[in-house]
Amino acid sequence: MATKACSTLVVAGLILAVAIGTPSRARAIEVKKSLYNNSGSAGPSASGPAKENPIPAAMRQQLSDTIASESDSYLSDESEKKSSGKTYVDLEHAKFTYLPTMKSGKWTVLAKLQGAEYTPSKSGEGKGKPTGRQKTLVFNYRLDGSKWTEVEQPKWEEVDTGTATAAAHK
Repeated sequence: MATKACSTLVVAGLILAVAIGTPSRARAIEVKKSLYNNSGSAGPSASGPAKENPIPAAMRQQLSDTIASESDSYLSDESEKKSSGKTYVDLEHAKFTYLPTMKSGKWTVLAKLQGAEYTPSKSGEGKGKPTGRQKTLVFNYRLDGSKWTEVEQPKWEEVDTGTATAAAHK
C-alpha cells in the first residue's frame, strides 16, 4: 500500500513539474509549432516567439490531477505484476512528456509516461533485470470548455529503442 501512495506522489510530482512549465518545454512547443506550421505562409503563428505554455495554469493543474488519478490504477497493475514475478514497466521512474496541440479550435493534450520494462528478480528485491525495452502509457485529453474530456482510453505503446531490434538480429 505504501508503494502505491509513493508511486502516486511520484507521478503527480512529475506531471505537476511538467505542467508548471520549464524553458526546455517552451522550446519543445516552439519546435512542434514550427513543424506543423511549415505551410509556407507566414501566418500569426509563424511570427513572434512561442508562448511558454499555452494552456492556463488552472487548466494545467486540473489536467495534472486527472492524469494522476487515472494513472494510479496503471501503477497498481505494474506493481502487482512485479510482485507476482511477471514482466512489468517501471512507472515509478517514468519519463513524462506533455504535448499540447490545437485541433479544431480546442486544446488536445497527449500525456505520455515512458518507462523501462523489467523482469523481476526471483528474490523480489530491487527492480530486477531490464529487458531492454521501453513502453509508453499514452493519455489523450481534450479541453471542452472548462473541463478535460478523455478522447480515448489510455493505451500502451512500444518504444523502438534500437537495442531490442539489434539484439534480435544477433
